[in-house]
Amino acid sequence: MKPLRPFLIAALLTASLHAQETAQSPQELMQRLFDPKASGDELLETTKKAGMAGIPRQQIIEAKLVWGLRNQDAEWLGKILPELEVLAENFDRTQSAGLKSADEIRSFIAYSKALQAQAKNDDAEFKQQILEAIWLNPGQAQIFTQVIEKKRIEAKMASLKVDLGQVITTHDGEATTLADQLGDKKALLVDFWASWCGPCMQLMPELKKKASELSKHGIVVAGMNKDDKDAQAVTAKLHDELSIEFPWLIEPAERPFTKLLEIESIPRMVLIAPNGQILFNGHPQDPALWVALQKVNPDIKAP
Repeated sequence: MKPLRPFLIAALLTASLHAQETAQSPQELMQRLFDPKASGDELLETTKKAGMAGIPRQQIIEAKLVWGLRNQDAEWLGKILPELEVLAENFDRTQSAGLKSADEIRSFIAYSKALQAQAKNDDAEFKQQILEAIWLNPGQAQIFTQVIEKKRIEAKMASLKVDLGQVITTHDGEATTLADQLGDKKALLVDFWASWCGPCMQLMPELKKKASELSKHGIVVAGMNKDDKDAQAVTAKLHDELSIEFPWLIEPAERPFTKLLEIESIPRMVLIAPNGQILFNGHPQDPALWVALQKVNPDIKAP
């Protein structure tokens, strides 16, 4: 018997590895379908495997819906609207991965259409669809109304400008301004935080990563402390403990930025243009932040 040729051995090994890779249990595939860390491409790849493994089509569509909602991706939701509409017409509670009724599906269809209308600046359509979503699924009204609040804030922010000449202090007590920190760069991304804010502190590693990556694209990242007590000492202490290498600032006690930007909760990130225009005002993990950043520099890649 002749020995196997090298290329045949390689082919057999590749086939074996591929078989191991695709031989995933339905439970494992379901976990991957609803993995909050999955990218869109990863989800689409998993949906193919899930279909071949016999996972109900309804659950696969629900996974696509959840991904689009979680990432507030209007384009994604628009593409799967035909699937959602078929799902609503043929909804089977026994096959559901978590949704409870056809009206719940229809509420998310309306919500998806509202996001699309928002992206197109179609206020009339946005209002009609978001109200339809609330009517169909009042239990999710808080989620739907967050979009309304966000839209109102964006409209208000569009007419405001940040005073880049406002005197503030750094972690070591030196006087400075946002204009000084911005210099000749393309934009300034300010993260508002406080030591008592658990989510703020949990996101510090991400803030450091943003500062490092965005600096390559002409974006200055700065942290701005909002502690009411011992702000100078707290800011200096955390500057050293966290090994901060980007602007580490303290908001004046009068809270000029908090009032102007209507910062009622933190963590909060604000992207500011060199002319003081507000390009983004929201949560650091809002996908809209990366959309705003990419408008400043198209070379920026979302994580």
